[in-house]
Amino acid sequence: MSFFTDKKAKISIYICVTTTKDKLQMVCGSLRHRNHLVSIIVKGVTEVNLRSGIMVGMLLATSSLPALAATFEVPRNFEIMYVDLKSPGSFGGDFKTDIEAGKRQVVVRFNQRIGGGGNAEQFQSEPMVIEVDVAQDAEIMLEAPYFFRNNDAAAFAKKPEITLVNEASDAKLDYEVRMLPKQSGVQMLRDYKREIREFSATYKTPAVDTPTPASETVAATEELEMLKFWYNKADASTRKDMRIWMVDHSHQAKTESTAFEMLGFWFEKASKNDQKAFQIWLLNE
Repeated sequence: MSFFTDKKAKISIYICVTTTKDKLQMVCGSLRHRNHLVSIIVKGVTEVNLRSGIMVGMLLATSSLPALAATFEVPRNFEIMYVDLKSPGSFGGDFKTDIEAGKRQVVVRFNQRIGGGGNAEQFQSEPMVIEVDVAQDAEIMLEAPYFFRNNDAAAFAKKPEITLVNEASDAKLDYEVRMLPKQSGVQMLRDYKREIREFSATYKTPAVDTPTPASETVAATEELEMLKFWYNKADASTRKDMRIWMVDHSHQAKTESTAFEMLGFWFEKASKNDQKAFQIWLLNE
């Protein structure tokens, strides 16, 4: 019996060879791939020569093993909504799913129930859009706290903080996390895929080239993205009101609009450089 192991690839191979006087009857092997045991039985007869009582045989086997799939896993108080805008699909896929190597978009959500019976309360965050560069064979784990008090869960749902780690190696993960903007209305009727497509387009569009200090660019990114996002969501009347309001803050919108309120909020929160960049962006629209 022979035993071979490759620690780096997490593969162990056992090979057992039995022979008759002049024939190789069976080669049976077992391949342990992570926690899945796959049995391989190769049946065949190969002629061998015997010289001086010593059997000399050669078994040439060529096998092509599929690349180990990378995985993405979240704790039980989270759920995986989409991977590249596709649902995980399989049972349990909302907690752990295979993911292809390369640049991927994973959408997750904090979703925890505290208490039982009539006292139970559900806490849910807005979807988090994660852009991550997945390495081959990576075992990505989302790390976040589990809560036992309603106040803590409610605060976390409003502003969740997560960390991604690769449990297969010590290599640093390259990823970005953005929160999908909250929408008014019945949440169950939201078209998340459409919202994510529109939201992704705001930060994947090249930024306006303005002379902004490097230290301020990172902090201003979210404000500028949100301004573009809500402007694209607004109707023609709201867009006109917003343009007037940026010049005269006393201007009131003709009709109440979530888009107008959010545009005003993000414009006031934005830096002077971001406000100017947004105005330049509007000129090109």
